[in-house]
Amino acid sequence: MMIWVYRFVLFLLLFGMSALIYGGNALNPLFDKAVSGTALIGIVGLVVYYFDQPGIYKVAAWMILLGVIGLVLESKYDYGQFVYSYFVIKRFAYCGLALLTYAIARKVGDVSVQHIVLLIFGFYIINQLFLGQIFSYNLTSESRTVTSNEALYLVIPCLYYLMLYLRDRQVRDLLLTLFTFAFIVFLLHRSVISAAFIAIGVVAGLSVMGKLPTRGFPMGRTIATFAVLLVLVAPLAGMLPDNKVAGFLENIGGILDPKDDNTGSWRLEQSEYYLSKIPDKPMLGWRYVGYDKGEIMENEDFPEKGTIIHSQYIDMLYNYGFVGLLINLIIILGTLMVMYRRNRVFTLEQTVLFGFIVSGLVYAVSYQLPVFFWGFVGLGMYYGLKRPAPEFRTDYTPFEEIDSTHSSQSTELTQSQSML
Repeated sequence: MMIWVYRFVLFLLLFGMSALIYGGNALNPLFDKAVSGTALIGIVGLVVYYFDQPGIYKVAAWMILLGVIGLVLESKYDYGQFVYSYFVIKRFAYCGLALLTYAIARKVGDVSVQHIVLLIFGFYIINQLFLGQIFSYNLTSESRTVTSNEALYLVIPCLYYLMLYLRDRQVRDLLLTLFTFAFIVFLLHRSVISAAFIAIGVVAGLSVMGKLPTRGFPMGRTIATFAVLLVLVAPLAGMLPDNKVAGFLENIGGILDPKDDNTGSWRLEQSEYYLSKIPDKPMLGWRYVGYDKGEIMENEDFPEKGTIIHSQYIDMLYNYGFVGLLINLIIILGTLMVMYRRNRVFTLEQTVLFGFIVSGLVYAVSYQLPVFFWGFVGLGMYYGLKRPAPEFRTDYTPFEEIDSTHSSQSTELTQSQSML
């Protein structure tokens, strides 16, 4: 029975923190309650699962827990109540969900990336086709039917099919890779396009460095496929209205010069303002004072208190200072370091998760990281520690199946953690 509880919690961490499973409605009250409740569970999990964590996560757990205690005491001292704003506390503690996911993943065992991909596409089919959202899309940033957070999910299937293509040399997998990337471009979230492009580059870089169990890049087959697609797609592209195509390409061009783009320039103006305030409180940020000041950009949809800062880096620096940003980076970069250093050759799961986590670093320049992103970071740590250290084993073959019994997992992870 408990294993199903753990599986439900893992599903909640990976998907329940996204509007994707709530019909794409980011204002759904159930969505808000799930995010708030899970953030609280994550804080409790810092204590409950502390001894199950690898060394780098234990450091992060201490820092997050001390930060939460500090925010509670500050609230009591300055405002006369222990929780003046749960919003300020939970946003600081979101990154702790990576630690909770790692602990839950150890209880559940292996998670199939293929199943994750199928779930992502399944939710997209329900939201965009069955609920008819895609039919209101007009190839403009104002009519987009998917938020950037939900679009970021598509980086996972894009990398998954790319790895299958590099491994099996099947043209079908290349077509699915191109379809997924084209879908990302079609949804018109430039930050996600940039993140996906960098993630693909990371996979290519890992292949060059010999970290992937592939036999090189199938250049001839790839070029031939692109040539055939060009012949087939070119006539269809010519049938599209010129003004729609021009407007779409102009929006894509905003990646290179945000000053020439309305949305990008809006974010740039906001970022410059908050960056100017960071030197006043560089170490611990503005916290509740910043929350009371509210958002500088006038918008009737914004709440009276709290900020709507787009960039994860600027949001952390403004609200929680260098300490808050440092905790984020310890978790993300620590996970990437463990995955890279402890695995001579990456498995399919490790490669997809590694590329996705790196894509989040790019995405965070323009947007706050989705809450579900931290779940995949924790899952990445689980897979990063799944294999023994290279010196204990060097004869494994690419993409071989690992014995996933709970007893062997526990032994491997305990050995791995003791070496961190």
